[in-house]
Amino acid sequence: MQSLGLGFIMWVVLIFSGCSEQGLRDRIHDLEGRAFEAMVLDPEVRQDLMTEYANFARLFPEDAFAPEALFRRADLLVHAGKYELAVLQLQNVHDGFPAFDKRPDCALMMAYVYDVHLKDKSLARRAYLRTEALHPGTPQAEIALQSVALLDQGAQWLVAPSP
Repeated sequence: MQSLGLGFIMWVVLIFSGCSEQGLRDRIHDLEGRAFEAMVLDPEVRQDLMTEYANFARLFPEDAFAPEALFRRADLLVHAGKYELAVLQLQNVHDGFPAFDKRPDCALMMAYVYDVHLKDKSLARRAYLRTEALHPGTPQAEIALQSVALLDQGAQWLVAPSP
């Protein structure tokens, strides 16, 4: 009964707010246009875009644009310095949309965020290897293996040779 009430409320909000699928797509398109007018992304526009991407995926989860919206949101989270949230978003997109063509990108981007932004080399290494295991033969898998080699090489540099 409670879920019926929540569904009805969402339906009413959608109808009265004019938040149709096309209306939300138009809003996103407008924000994307504003986002890239200047050399630096306006933090307010970035926040609005993150919100609208999330709204689109929440309201229209079966739409083909839903995983793309969440993928773009994850990228904006990285740029906003919200690295843990970005990793969670990428993981949700990767695992929640098995037909999404950018799943290898999600896996590689997670590893990259662990590596470069969170500086967690152990998690980065595991995520790079996971990328290769889940998406063998892809360019992302090749980059992941190269990244593991660089991580391993870096770890060797940290150990000073004995005199």
